Amino acid sequence: MVAMMHWLAALTVAASAASGLPSADDVQIAWFSDDAPTISVISPNLTTKWFDGSDFVQIIELFVLNTHKTQFLTKSHNLTVTIASPSLDTVRPGTVVRLAPGQRALVQVGVRNKAGVKAGASCHGKVTAIAGSQTADVALAGFCGISDYESTAESLLAHRTPDWFDKIKYGIFIHWGLYSVPAYGNTRKNENYAEWYWKWQHNPNDKTQTYQYHLKTYGKDLNYDDFAANFTGENFNPKEWVDLFADAGAQYFVPTTKHHDGFALFNFSTSISRRSTVHYGPRRDFIGELFAAARQHQPHLRRGTYFSLPEWYNPQYRHGGSFAGGPPTNPYTGQVLNYTGHVEVGDFVTDVQVPQMEALAYDYGTEIMWCDIGGPNASAGVMARWINWARKSGRQVSFNSRCGLRGDFDTPEYDPNPTHPLDRKWESSRGMDPYSYGYNHVTPAAQYMTGEAIVRSLVDIVASNGNFLLDIGPRGDGAIPSIMQTNLRDAGAWIRAHAEAIFDTTYWAVTANADPFRYTATADAFYIHHVGRPASEVAVPDEVPYLPGDRVTALGGAADGTALGVRWQGLGTLTLELPQSVVDGDRYVWTFKIEYVL
Repeated sequence: MVAMMHWLAALTVAASAASGLPSADDVQIAWFSDDAPTISVISPNLTTKWFDGSDFVQIIELFVLNTHKTQFLTKSHNLTVTIASPSLDTVRPGTVVRLAPGQRALVQVGVRNKAGVKAGASCHGKVTAIAGSQTADVALAGFCGISDYESTAESLLAHRTPDWFDKIKYGIFIHWGLYSVPAYGNTRKNENYAEWYWKWQHNPNDKTQTYQYHLKTYGKDLNYDDFAANFTGENFNPKEWVDLFADAGAQYFVPTTKHHDGFALFNFSTSISRRSTVHYGPRRDFIGELFAAARQHQPHLRRGTYFSLPEWYNPQYRHGGSFAGGPPTNPYTGQVLNYTGHVEVGDFVTDVQVPQMEALAYDYGTEIMWCDIGGPNASAGVMARWINWARKSGRQVSFNSRCGLRGDFDTPEYDPNPTHPLDRKWESSRGMDPYSYGYNHVTPAAQYMTGEAIVRSLVDIVASNGNFLLDIGPRGDGAIPSIMQTNLRDAGAWIRAHAEAIFDTTYWAVTANADPFRYTATADAFYIHHVGRPASEVAVPDEVPYLPGDRVTALGGAADGTALGVRWQGLGTLTLELPQSVVDGDRYVWTFKIEYVL
């Protein structure tokens, strides 16, 4: 170990001499020692998650802090985190291999209940972190083992996004429905969501001027439900869709199964409603076909389902505001209209909303219940039953913050950098269109998100603990516009080449990701993302966890794996020297990998 410390010092001095900077001896800071730095452990949490592929090994999450002012924690210090409890056995200790002074790392420890301890029982214990001669303890209390959720909002507060959701980072959202036939939401400053066509049509003063557009294009006697006849899906090819998602570099997809117009793209009991593409228009189960294609051709893609809890004009929906309920009326004549496929039931929530959500959960096997709007609901019971059922088959599932519950993750839209606590999982969604999820036929091709814009947004979001759910809007015939396909594949080429720095990474909570730098990390490496073309020297302004001796290379692009020159004089002084082949060899975002050696 002493020899290693001397080797590190020699490297530091050599790098300093080459750069003309003061030597490490002049700085008089020992960044590394065979004695571990002081550490502390905070915020232990007995989660309701388990390690994927394990026999329900429960995950305890906590933070380890390096409380030393100058000294690094490295893999040579062999930090190990275990649990001592009369109720739990540690079966998977936690570790940290690199931690800079003053910084923290999220650590997971796997535990299993001791014999005779019932799942869900209240328990206590102690978390102990040991690194070299340093020890840190903190008390632990919570519920041991994975038990059933109760059908209450309070019980579901304990649910968290599964680890697989944190790892997959990038998904494709799909807004496709009757609104894809008129496909209109105006342009530029007057544009708004084209999938809200029916709602905008009822407001002559709305900025989209949908009321006027419909009257001029279709006349006053063509009602919204009449678009079902033209929602043919004749060019819908589910294999081509899922192949495109894979080419785009996405790891999951979330189609709209039913939007606010109440017209569904999946099958359910005719005793509650016949308002779907199974019974009208194309008479096809589009969601079933799409999920089957994913299972057969792109089985790595996780499958979610968007579902609107309310329906604008369902005669039995009652609420208020923009979702006051029906029946629908002709916006020009005031005539009360038939709500196509409507079946009279006792209660909208219990007799329509709940059975439809349960069809998606059990019949279609959704992994992400992506609700929208909230409003009247019975979601606590739906989610509790679904999560408990999925667990019995070894599956972990997730639901968002729009089901009328707090949910597992927040869902800002058209906001890639919301003011948001980094430790709370979030997912940013937006359309490739400047301001519409559904297809808007008047949007110029040049206004769609480019491959570069997609890549930059993805890196921004992932570096702040978010997922990016990017929406496409197919046409009414099921064809995905070519400009969307081209730009998705362009971004996908970059994403696949830089995948190890995006997927299955964690965010770095030390900085606010000031331009042009973004950061991600894994257990064994740290990634610096430079947004835009770099100069031949890149001075990294933040205290990244580099130590002399680490391997620093370019990641992705034509110069993938090329070693970079490094100057370093202590924490916060890292400068990268880039060969011209690296500067010229990539595009959009340049990524540099620090592979920990010590």
